[in-house]
Amino acid sequence: MLLFRSGRPSGSSIIRALATMNIAIKKHLNWDITRINSVIYANWLNSSGSSADGSYFFRSGWKKSTAYALFTGGAFGTATILVQDNESLVMNDEPPRKGPESGTWPNLFEYYNQLQAAMAAISDTSWDSVVDTMKDSMSYSISLPTWMRKIQSIMDTKSNDSLGFEIIEDSTDITLNPEVAWTPAHVRLGPQLSNQEVKFRKNRAKFTKKGLAKYLNIPVSSIDERDIPTIAVTGSGGGYRAMVATCGYIISLQETGLLDCTTYLAGVSGSTWLMALFYTLAEYDTTKLIDHIKARTGVHIAFLPAAMELFTTAPTDKFLLHGIIEKLHYNYSSVSLPDIYGVLLSSRLLVPNNELIVDRDNLKISSQRRIVDTGAVPMPIYTAVRHEFGLAEAEESKTQADNTVTQQHKKRESWFQWFEFTPYEVGCEEVCAWIPTWSLGRRWRNGVSVDTAIPELNLTLLLGTFGSAFCATLSHFYKEIRPALPDISISQSLDNIIKENDDNLKEVHPITPAGIPNYLLGLKSYLPPSCPESIHTEKDINLMDAGMDNNLALYPLLRPEREVDMILAFDSSADIPDVPWLELTAGYTKKRGILGWPVEAGWPKGEDMEKDLEKMEESEEVDSTREALDKVQKEKDKARRKMMSRSRSKQSKGPADAAAKSLGPVTIWTGSIEEKSTDRADEHSADEENTIDEEYKLRSPYAGITVVYCPLIPNKTIPGVDPDTSPYMSTWNFIYTAEDVDNVIALAQANFGEGEARIRRAVRLIYERKKQQRLDRGLAMRELWREGILHSGRSTSN
Repeated sequence: MLLFRSGRPSGSSIIRALATMNIAIKKHLNWDITRINSVIYANWLNSSGSSADGSYFFRSGWKKSTAYALFTGGAFGTATILVQDNESLVMNDEPPRKGPESGTWPNLFEYYNQLQAAMAAISDTSWDSVVDTMKDSMSYSISLPTWMRKIQSIMDTKSNDSLGFEIIEDSTDITLNPEVAWTPAHVRLGPQLSNQEVKFRKNRAKFTKKGLAKYLNIPVSSIDERDIPTIAVTGSGGGYRAMVATCGYIISLQETGLLDCTTYLAGVSGSTWLMALFYTLAEYDTTKLIDHIKARTGVHIAFLPAAMELFTTAPTDKFLLHGIIEKLHYNYSSVSLPDIYGVLLSSRLLVPNNELIVDRDNLKISSQRRIVDTGAVPMPIYTAVRHEFGLAEAEESKTQADNTVTQQHKKRESWFQWFEFTPYEVGCEEVCAWIPTWSLGRRWRNGVSVDTAIPELNLTLLLGTFGSAFCATLSHFYKEIRPALPDISISQSLDNIIKENDDNLKEVHPITPAGIPNYLLGLKSYLPPSCPESIHTEKDINLMDAGMDNNLALYPLLRPEREVDMILAFDSSADIPDVPWLELTAGYTKKRGILGWPVEAGWPKGEDMEKDLEKMEESEEVDSTREALDKVQKEKDKARRKMMSRSRSKQSKGPADAAAKSLGPVTIWTGSIEEKSTDRADEHSADEENTIDEEYKLRSPYAGITVVYCPLIPNKTIPGVDPDTSPYMSTWNFIYTAEDVDNVIALAQANFGEGEARIRRAVRLIYERKKQQRLDRGLAMRELWREGILHSGRSTSN
């Protein structure tokens, strides 16, 4: 970032900065910005008292020249210039205008800022001032004010002829929102599954019994429901790439019959978007799912002409805007950037190709109960996280009398709390407190909802919450975008700044996460002592993309009450070999005392890294595997970026190709329920020895959780499709052609196909193991019963 504040930077620094900008803008926008350079430099000269005549570039009367040049290259793919002062910059000749790039992020953030300003000004009578601030926008400077005036008119809830007024009237209609009559709602406490989920599992077992019989080619009559493995699936984050790849994996599950054996489907970020489509518009039909994705992902979510057409035309206007209007009117919590992002996402993803047949019920997670209740499909689990910063130093000093508590907080520092959203409940396993999903949006006190006649917070907003990666801490966000930035002096300077301030930047969220009303207020005496004090005082629970903590939704599936036997993890993350999601899970299970996780699961690590990791895990300075990994890998970031840069320049397959050689498209690990396990399987899974070892572990009576890891890596049968080098597979890309969709789906299917036989064998072995364990228990019980009878008989005879 180049920053010239009010005052006088040196002329040489101005020239160097402008040269860097010029190269970048020419590269990304094909603009000649000599005139803009002249304007900025002339203003600098004018402010310094020089005699340069720049009058035809700017209004007379400029006081201090303040020019902000914001350069974002690579992933952002463009540059913008904003000049701020008491007077506005005027140019006789503007640079040639170019329509919005289909896949560029700056447009998205530009629109976010504009829309967020509009939300804040809805009740402001000085709307013209807001419009004026938008007129300097490089895109849509003519149309945008008109669109925003329309949006303001629509969202006016006080005028009885406005759409906003009609939406608020509809919000209390029990035929449209039956939940408004269900009062009051109550908080459920405890780690147990809800009664609804328990009932779902019983109903689902009837379907998985038939599915397992077909999948393993055995008679249905021979299967005891107690022997059926509980199989769960998780997709990862990764934007549209994760959404489309997860679609490909689900298609494979359906085609092989394994989907019919599955009980849970969990997701993070991009895969939650896929889940939302699968359970609503697609109606669990993968053909419809593919067709819909192809039809709706060809236009960027931030392409305002398309979005505004939907926002200002019936019936999509009411369909897309009623969620945010209700939030504003009922004050669930403040409207945030993720809410606006969610509405833009929904305008692409939740609107059917035939825009006249929108269905409001598709916007409620609780409405997914219609089919989930029957057990005909797996239960969806959407995820988000809350960032808890722990105690500040001043707060720690207040607790010195209790050294144990103080030490505990020092060790925990900051962490993430996982919240899950199912058709039945929303809640957090860490605090053991849950609310009905239909009550989401109400305010609470002492475990009871205090609001009445309020409709459920809907998916147009929640999609933004689930995928709000931009709400990351400054540290995390920079690490995400840094590999895509050009390796120039500016980026290197930023590297140093971030590195020097990393500890502080880990607790700074420049963009406020979305909030839901805090349903835990007044419950302090009923919640676990480990709950942070802040959770008992904050008005809202601020939630963001769960990928901030772990890009695979493994933690909700590890709740002991869910008794999951097998997890299929479909990982479409960026930089797959370097992400430690499985290692993080090992740390999580260790911390929570969960037995059965395969400790060897994860990408092969070098011997030095293994030793450093073990040493740091034993240290009192870290409290989790994540912290240890952060410290171990911090020094490797620079080398990794250089490697990525070299691989891109050579048009090679980069780290993903190396990943394909080290793990493969499908790897299976099985844990042990024994507290100590010294077995460490060779992570290379292609040889016969590993196959034997894999089968031995699956058959073992001490077998724990089986993890089937499926990373999205290149496959030789799908040439030219590489998550690391194919531009459209960038996390930041929001444009997919039909061919792009087909390519990603084909890659996911090809990878799954290579391990399908092993997965089927693993399912069979788990089923046989559970059956044998049940029979052994029955035999043991009969022996005990027989011994009791015989003993009782001998005692009587004596």
